[in-house]
Amino acid sequence: MRWFWLRHLTVQVLAALAAWFFIAPAMQPQAWSVLQALCAVVLAYVWRMAGWQKLAHGLFLPAVVLLQQQGLPGWVYLLGLLLTLALGRNALTERVPLYRSAPEVAARLAQYLPQGARLLEAGCGDGRLAMQLATLRPDLQILALENAWGSWLLARLRWWHAGCPAGLAFACHSFWKEHWGDYDAVYAFLSPAPMPRVWRKFLAEGAPASVLVSNTFMVPDVQPDSRIPLGGPLQKELLIWCHPHGSR
Repeated sequence: MRWFWLRHLTVQVLAALAAWFFIAPAMQPQAWSVLQALCAVVLAYVWRMAGWQKLAHGLFLPAVVLLQQQGLPGWVYLLGLLLTLALGRNALTERVPLYRSAPEVAARLAQYLPQGARLLEAGCGDGRLAMQLATLRPDLQILALENAWGSWLLARLRWWHAGCPAGLAFACHSFWKEHWGDYDAVYAFLSPAPMPRVWRKFLAEGAPASVLVSNTFMVPDVQPDSRIPLGGPLQKELLIWCHPHGSR
């Protein structure tokens, strides 16, 4: 994690210095910030960063300069920081952006999961998938976990507005602290970064007959036992691994 932050900081600093060679930031802050952004994107490409990281590097400094020129009061920046932490803390701490599962995922899971299955959603975001699945399959017992309190609050509001479905519960804590042995299936839509750790936890704690379902993201060097295709351009398939100490 320390190297992750150091690499991104290095991109911004090197790009700022490169832009400073051509344009003095104090004299032409807007032009300098645009040139710095272009340099940062080039460095992000050279270091083969993810697409959203390239975009973030390209927008960061121009956005800072633009906001600074607006003369906004200090509380606006504090509010922005709090909202960012409330909704996107996992992007900062776990390298997992806030993804929302497509409606098709709920339909496919509803067809796949057995009657009365106990499902753990490891990172539920705003709770959309869990609510859709609870509507399609009221027989399921679903625990949806989210440790970004802003997203969890949105999920709770959805649950309350839907009449508090009995088979669905939302909790605000990390799925790393939950014991996975109490569930028949674990669903995750995370990012490539935590998938090795997800696999190790599944192996260590998963029940013998349980399955791990990952939306789109693979476990490195471990082929899934089955795949369920999805129709979206980004969410392409559900990857399913059976626990090696059981059969399904």
